Amino acid sequence: MNFIKKYLTKTIASQLRKPSGLLATKVANKMNQTNGFLYDFTISTMEITDNESILEIGFANGNFFDRIFSASNNLKLYGLDFSPEMVKEATNNNQAAIADGNLILKLGSSDKIPFPDNSFDKVFCINVIYFWEKPADHLKEIYRVLKPGGKFYTSIRKKESLVQMPFSKYGFNIYTAAEWINILQLNQFNFLLTLKTENEPDTELDGTFYKMESLCIVAGKKV
Repeated sequence: MNFIKKYLTKTIASQLRKPSGLLATKVANKMNQTNGFLYDFTISTMEITDNESILEIGFANGNFFDRIFSASNNLKLYGLDFSPEMVKEATNNNQAAIADGNLILKLGSSDKIPFPDNSFDKVFCINVIYFWEKPADHLKEIYRVLKPGGKFYTSIRKKESLVQMPFSKYGFNIYTAAEWINILQLNQFNFLLTLKTENEPDTELDGTFYKMESLCIVAGKKV
């Protein structure tokens, strides 16, 4: 029984990293349930203004793009995800925005971002950095595609929250705020601020509820 439980937990960890196969849709829907609050928190932190160009790394099935569009006017949104299943689902879920040219989705990894230098006012990712084996490779690319003065928003669970989750033992690189800020600064970024969630809902997994606290760490590209 312990072997089966361990196998299932490892499967969850692998799917959270890259939803794939028959489980992809189910995993994406569960992530939508658990990340909705954090997504709204991140959008609020970003203080989106009219006419901005924004890139999301790791958009899953694209369930929340409409919330970004609702934040301001005349936005141009881009998404990058390395799961073919998620790109396909997000494309199906956002056909109108794609047809209008307001949303462009790409399949790929953030250590090789398929966009030109100085493309974006803002780049953000939610619960993604845990899966970067070499964060410097990803941060170098994010820095490259940000416009001078652009901002990068990293939303993550606090270390104390994430280590409670059984799947976090398998393939997760978990950071404190101080550890992540240090990595950002080692990769050219200016640290700007850290904001913490308040009254975040508990996360349910197999009938167990876990108390969650999350952070949004904001860094900037030098002008």
